[in-house]
Amino acid sequence: MTSKYLKNKYLSIFILLVFLSLKVQTQSNNFKSDRTKFAAINVGLNGLFGGVGSLINKKDNKTNFKTFLNGFYKGAIGGAVTHIGLSMSHLIDSQKNIAYAWPARFVNSMGSSIIQNAADGDRMFERLHFNLFISRLEYYPYQKKFSARLFTSSLYGIAVVGSGNRFDLGKSLKSGVLFFESDGRFENSLGSGRATGQVSSVGMRSDITGDAFYDIFAEEIAHIQQYDRKVVGNSFVSKLDSKWKNNSRFYKKMSKYIYFDLNGPLFWMAYKIADSGKCNYFEQEAVNYSNRRINPCN
Repeated sequence: MTSKYLKNKYLSIFILLVFLSLKVQTQSNNFKSDRTKFAAINVGLNGLFGGVGSLINKKDNKTNFKTFLNGFYKGAIGGAVTHIGLSMSHLIDSQKNIAYAWPARFVNSMGSSIIQNAADGDRMFERLHFNLFISRLEYYPYQKKFSARLFTSSLYGIAVVGSGNRFDLGKSLKSGVLFFESDGRFENSLGSGRATGQVSSVGMRSDITGDAFYDIFAEEIAHIQQYDRKVVGNSFVSKLDSKWKNNSRFYKKMSKYIYFDLNGPLFWMAYKIADSGKCNYFEQEAVNYSNRRINPCN
C-alpha cells in the first residue's frame, strides 16, 4: 500500500514538474534543435546507465533482458527529471534571483537519485539525495529514514573556489551553494575563467554585476547540476563497496559519516574528453539550459 501510494504521489509531482518546465521554456528557434538533442541524450544515456548498472547489481532471478529493461526505464525517467531541473536553472537568469537555484537543484537531485537507484537495482524512490554545502542529505521514503554525511567532493570544490577568495554568507544561504568572490581569475585543472562552478561552490569575479551576474550564475549552477548527474560511478562499484564494508570495520564505520563519491573523477574525465574537440558538450549544454541560447564553438 505504501509503495503504491509513493508511486502515485511522485508520478503526480513528475507530471506537475513537466508542466512547469513547459511553462518556463520560452524557446526561440536558434536553440530548439540543440535543446531536443540534449533532452534525448539525458533520457537515453541515463537510461543506458540505469540498465547497465542494474545488470551489475542484479538482485533477483529475472532474465538479464528484464533486469536491463527495468533499469533502463527508471534511468530514462531520471534523465527526464534532470532535464527539467536543468531547464529550471534559467529561472535564475530570467527572474534575476539566485534563490531559484534551490528548486532547480532540488529537481535535478530528484532525477539523479532516480538514476542512481536504477543503476543500484533498487526501487525508483529507494533513496533520495540532495547535496547541501558540505553534506550529502539522504532520505529513504519507504523506511522513513533520514541521514546526513560529509560530501567529500565538496571539500575539493571549496579548495578550488574558496582558496584566497572572499566567502559571501548571504548569497550562500539564498542560493543553497557556497558562494565566493574574487578580484582575479579562478584557476583549476579544467581551465581558468572569471567564474566557476565546482561541486557545491560557485566563484565569480567581484566586477560581474547587473544582468551579467545572473546570466553567469545560472550557467555555473547548471555545471553543478551536471556534476551531480554523474552518480552512476558509485553504483557501478556498489558490490565492491559492500565487500569493503564486510571486510573492514573501519571503512564501514567511516561510511556512516562520509560519502565517498566518484562523481569528481568521472566528471573530470568526461569534461577533458569533451574539451579536446571543437565544441565542449558540457559548456554547450549548460549555456543552452541556463541562458536559452547557443554557446559558440571554440
